[in-house]
Amino acid sequence: MSFSSCRAALGVASLSVMALALAAPVLAHAATDANTAGAASSAATTADGQGDGSILVTGTRISSLHDALEQKQKAAGVVDIMSKEEIAARPAGTIVDAITHLPGLSGFSDMGLGQAATGEQEYVSIRGIDSAYNAYTFNGMRVPQADPNTRALSLKMLPPNGIQSVTVSKTPTADMDGDAIGGSIDIRTPTAFDFKGTYTSATVQGHIADQATRSGADWGGVGGSFEFARTFGAARNIGFYLTAYYDKKSTAAETVEATGYAPNLASEATATNYRNVSGLTPTGVRYDYYHDDIKRYGGSASLDYHGDRHSFYLQGSYSRYSVKGDDTQHSILNGQTSLYSNGVTYSPEGIMPGGYFQLRDQKEQLLTVKLGGTSDLGRLHLSYSGSFGRSTTARPNYVEGSLYGTVNTTGYASNIDLSNPAHTVVTYDSQATKNYELNQDTDRLWKFQGSDSGSSANTYSGRLDMHYDVQRGLLDTISAGAKYSSTDRYQYQHQFFGNNGDNFVITDANGVQRPFNNPAGPATSLLAGRNLSSTLGDYAGTFRVLDRSTFENGVLPYIYTSQYALDSNGNVVGNPGAYTINDYNRNTVSGNESIYAGYVSAKLKSGPLEAIAGLRYEYTDFSSSQWIVDGNTGSFTSTGNHYGEWLPSLIANWRPDQHLVVRGAVRRSFSRPAFGLIASPVTYTRNDITGAIDSISQGNPDLKPATAWNYDLSAEWYGPQDTLIEANAYYKSINNFIYTATTTGAMPSASSATINNGGVAVTMPENGKDAMIYGLSIDARHYFRNAPGLLSGFGVAGSLTLQHSSADSGRADHYGRRTWLPRAPQTIYNFDLLYDAHGLHADLSYQYQGLQLVGLTSNNLDEYLQPTKTLDFSVSYPVRGITFTVAAKNLTNEIMFYKTLGKTTQYLGTQDGGGNGSYVATGRFFTISATRKF
Repeated sequence: MSFSSCRAALGVASLSVMALALAAPVLAHAATDANTAGAASSAATTADGQGDGSILVTGTRISSLHDALEQKQKAAGVVDIMSKEEIAARPAGTIVDAITHLPGLSGFSDMGLGQAATGEQEYVSIRGIDSAYNAYTFNGMRVPQADPNTRALSLKMLPPNGIQSVTVSKTPTADMDGDAIGGSIDIRTPTAFDFKGTYTSATVQGHIADQATRSGADWGGVGGSFEFARTFGAARNIGFYLTAYYDKKSTAAETVEATGYAPNLASEATATNYRNVSGLTPTGVRYDYYHDDIKRYGGSASLDYHGDRHSFYLQGSYSRYSVKGDDTQHSILNGQTSLYSNGVTYSPEGIMPGGYFQLRDQKEQLLTVKLGGTSDLGRLHLSYSGSFGRSTTARPNYVEGSLYGTVNTTGYASNIDLSNPAHTVVTYDSQATKNYELNQDTDRLWKFQGSDSGSSANTYSGRLDMHYDVQRGLLDTISAGAKYSSTDRYQYQHQFFGNNGDNFVITDANGVQRPFNNPAGPATSLLAGRNLSSTLGDYAGTFRVLDRSTFENGVLPYIYTSQYALDSNGNVVGNPGAYTINDYNRNTVSGNESIYAGYVSAKLKSGPLEAIAGLRYEYTDFSSSQWIVDGNTGSFTSTGNHYGEWLPSLIANWRPDQHLVVRGAVRRSFSRPAFGLIASPVTYTRNDITGAIDSISQGNPDLKPATAWNYDLSAEWYGPQDTLIEANAYYKSINNFIYTATTTGAMPSASSATINNGGVAVTMPENGKDAMIYGLSIDARHYFRNAPGLLSGFGVAGSLTLQHSSADSGRADHYGRRTWLPRAPQTIYNFDLLYDAHGLHADLSYQYQGLQLVGLTSNNLDEYLQPTKTLDFSVSYPVRGITFTVAAKNLTNEIMFYKTLGKTTQYLGTQDGGGNGSYVATGRFFTISATRKF
């Protein structure tokens, strides 16, 4: 979409809002159904102090579509709510799959840790703003994020079980956290008062992953959940709720990616701006096969007391997610030059087969505990709470291994065509070269390496909110509050071997460490594993999937030991040297982030018009300690920073009747740099073949928080049969936006190891200069309940978001060009065909997410994710008190992760972030479940 067309879209947005307002009398006259959402009223203060019309955190039941629409209409700002009923109707593996059907929301996973290869989405973006720019709460409590490199909350550990509602606030009020440029997402679990009397429910389910079935891997899974709610006491004013869930399934994925590109013409071989060359040729291709065993379990509980003037609650939740996964790779490397072996330059021209294996095991957990209450003292309403949250993530025993064959200098791949990643074409100069490259006896196991890493965040917080009903003249209410939170963070990465995680190379019978081009290990055909008959990308050979036992046995017995020695001639014998204090501590960082916040706001009312003016202030105090290498030893060095942000806001609502709400809002917001982006240690990635440094990743202690002015204009019309029509126009002006840039050719510090002649890629987060995004979002839904016969059960729902973003990184090597904002697709739309009658519930949904920018590069071929689309279906029907549900995801077997260099599909993406695969096939997923309610 062009800039001019997006500017026109913004004009259409304003016209749509005005047209909807002008049409209100006509629409209202037609609305006579008793199910029409109730008239607007002033919202009550929540149990967590979310006053001024915020969605209630406790005490308000949001289990159905009607409940969600009623609360949406009453809210102070623009919100979207998905109820428990709607969540249950969606075919979803994680909560992300369900809530991304809300207007303007999109979900994604990346391949940094291979998450996209599981077929499950992990993060949520609001209106195309990167998910790190959102605020995330659980029952109104800010959730700690263990991943130090982002403020985004990974939602992959949360299934759709045991969730009462999800509320997305696109224009947060002053009583809500201000670091929410995109918006705020609150996930609420049930209480006993969300049910009538005693409630018990049990669900069992089974999973099928068809990509795994087609590749001969474990493909099934089982799960179940349990809910119990009861109110008791003489007045039935005490409630207890408990839910627990368990889910286990296996998935498989096949991927293709380019190893790199070089200019077609020799005269352009030294070009640094690939946008200006005549064309690029792939230097190689990688094929990967992933298999993952995924397990989730956890639950939540609440104990509530509702008195006449005072209410109290105790809430807790626990979620755990683990993956036991592995990745096998076979590669074709063409025209290798300037390779290294034991510090000696080795420059063959030819073709070399390669292989790679890594374990993808991960563990994450989240614990939350919250104690609080509310007190109604006449016109004064108080709410107070204290909470604790702990989040951890770990990659234990991250084992890797590499295989290579001798470079065939007499043969080469004359052409590598990756224009269609599903059917790659590699042409060889001769049949002999092809046989050599694809023979499983050609490449042999050369080396191992590995690490153990993890991070944690412990958050302690407390808040007090006061809400006073003035109700005199124009002044309706005054609110004020304060909040304090303190988060302790810790991260580590222990390389298994000395010399900064150097290669543990297999030695020959004489104990001599062999170079990569003459490996001493067994051939691929002799390693434990199994053969695939066919693979994605038309890999022409027999693809062997390797077993993890070979690599675990080759690494784990030797970790943290001294394997380095010299023979009588001074040659290296054995493997990396003594495990030193630097090897253990070099990637260790700890720190604390304390946040002090306060706000005041006032609601003014005059007939159908209300305005909420607010002012919030947030002060951030940050300190960290990280290990700095100094020769053969080192020490922990402390750094710190602090800053404050004033955040004014004004929200106005016009409610001329019980059907129409017209809203306008202006607010200032910001986003803090993530802990790891500031305090991350310098890490080196070494060439798989040579041990030379290929890339450097480091933090940036000079990062500033991103700030934004946000403008919103919207109109919502609520009609009969839970009908909703709304249009939202928005504009965001952002300064100091944060992005990750890769600069090729920059040099590491002088104390580092050998520098690759081709230059070293240095990746670090940076502040851009300025950015903006504007767009239009339209949402509508309607049930045909007045239609005759079976047609009365049908309903339709859909949303469309059109937007344009522009950003200036300010980097000299970008030559002044402006780019998109990362993760901001120009087009997002959903469509649902619904049926709900005679006990039958069905949902056929189609979802589209447009092209996204995901990374900036200095060669000016930025990384993009190609558009994704998915068709999902679910149907449920009760039989003798048991509701059976069949759900299918990705019915049309679309590719859900497709990364390219540039906006077109001309150049397939290359590896970054430690994950292999730019074109990822995960297939269809099926779930069958049975639920019994008592």
